[in-house]
Amino acid sequence: MDTWRAAHAGHVVDRLAGLLQERGYSLGPLPQGGDGVLATMRGHSLGRLFPYTDFIFLHDLDLSRVASGEALEALHERNRVWAESQMRVPRALRYRVPNTVTVGVTAIGASEDMRLVASRERRSVNTGEKNSVYLVDTAAGRAWSHGLEQDPIRFGGTWTPNVNPSNRTARLLAGVIGELGAVMSASGVAPDEG
Repeated sequence: MDTWRAAHAGHVVDRLAGLLQERGYSLGPLPQGGDGVLATMRGHSLGRLFPYTDFIFLHDLDLSRVASGEALEALHERNRVWAESQMRVPRALRYRVPNTVTVGVTAIGASEDMRLVASRERRSVNTGEKNSVYLVDTAAGRAWSHGLEQDPIRFGGTWTPNVNPSNRTARLLAGVIGELGAVMSASGVAPDEG
């Protein structure tokens, strides 16, 4: 844990990128420039069903000078616009869903409004896109996200399937962030066992 807290944000971004690459993600520079890495993967959530494209944007918030919730939200919106531009089919007609994930890493410390942005659930009425924000604060040794999305089922129950791209990446990122020693602050997120 002491090593984690001493790490600067760029080092943690590189470590997260390496762990995602070990899990099959392709790495490249951020398309809009800046300090960080874009990790992408195309796959299917259930056999040959439910195709997805993950766009995981790993940002060094300290070098990018993102220090407020408003700036973090604007960064996430830029990432969503870019990911959306990579899809050839209009939202209403999509079978392959883009899953845009912004992971911001800071060693300076995350403000309360930044934590609120990361913790906000981002369910959308349309089914043509999924998106989420994660905030990693190495100074505090903690990370924040919205956690798992619970889908209602008959008789008032809920379940959190991995066919939901937000749940699949929540479990994945809880695992890789946990490998680096941070405590994940999101209800109901257990690391992916795979």
